[in-house]
Amino acid sequence: MKPKKSYLLNSFLIACFLFTNSCSGISTANVLSSKTVLVGSTPGDSLIKSLLTINPDKQVDFIRWDLTLNQAENDSKTYVLNIVFGEAQPNTLGFKDGGEKLSFEGIYTVSKSQNREIYQLKSEKIKTTISFVKLNDNLFHLLTPDNKLMVGNGGWSYTLNRKDSPANSPAVLSSWTTSLPNNTAQQVIFDGRTPCLDFAKQYNLQVGNDCIKLKWRLTLFRDSKTNNPTTYTLQSTLNRSDIIEGKWTIIKGIKTNSEAIIYQLDPDKPNKSISFWVGDENILFFLDKANQLFTGNNDFSFTLNRRK
Repeated sequence: MKPKKSYLLNSFLIACFLFTNSCSGISTANVLSSKTVLVGSTPGDSLIKSLLTINPDKQVDFIRWDLTLNQAENDSKTYVLNIVFGEAQPNTLGFKDGGEKLSFEGIYTVSKSQNREIYQLKSEKIKTTISFVKLNDNLFHLLTPDNKLMVGNGGWSYTLNRKDSPANSPAVLSSWTTSLPNNTAQQVIFDGRTPCLDFAKQYNLQVGNDCIKLKWRLTLFRDSKTNNPTTYTLQSTLNRSDIIEGKWTIIKGIKTNSEAIIYQLDPDKPNKSISFWVGDENILFFLDKANQLFTGNNDFSFTLNRRK
């Protein structure tokens, strides 16, 4: 009888194993097949407060984002957005009294418009959709309700960065087609703060491991008659006592994107030259020496905003 009981027990276990696997095969049809986590810190102006249902009278210096985009095997798309916002705590990267928190969940859609991939977040808690343009797999930028790039300030931009961006998978310049900005101003100023160490490594700059951010102010000058680029000045925390001056030029098209517009500082000095991808007349994105977009972090993005 013992062998018979053993046989029955083994048969039962095998059947349970097969049943469990088949059931798990059914249940995994809806498990997540991909997940993208985006982080960043943006300004807290009136438009973004309205989109995020934040009290318009609330003083908000900046908003810290943690956005997870989920896509299941059945192509259903959901998201979870957690934000912290409030007044900035001086001399820190945080908020006074820890800030306030809000969470949103819902679905998102992806659409194509003029070679742009637009992501739209929808939720019962949000009065209208929140839209982003995908710059590449590692970078997304918030859009206004009329699908223009949102303009930040000297402290924060509206770019979100992929949290788990692999170091060995560099960001390739987006295929987003950009036309040459119709800018006739003889002087244009861009401000911003970026992470420090990645930029310093690119340009072999000696900075300490505690270098968290770099502050930038870029002024571009044009010829008053031809409107062609002439000179620039660049101030940053890398050279507090000196203002860098030189010439700049506009490049149309590079190997990875024939339609890209690039602003290049010091084109005749390859070792010192700094390049920017032009989002539009108000937004510049830092490029590394291989003309690839830098990816920022939870606190800062590699984005400069036109000064108002």
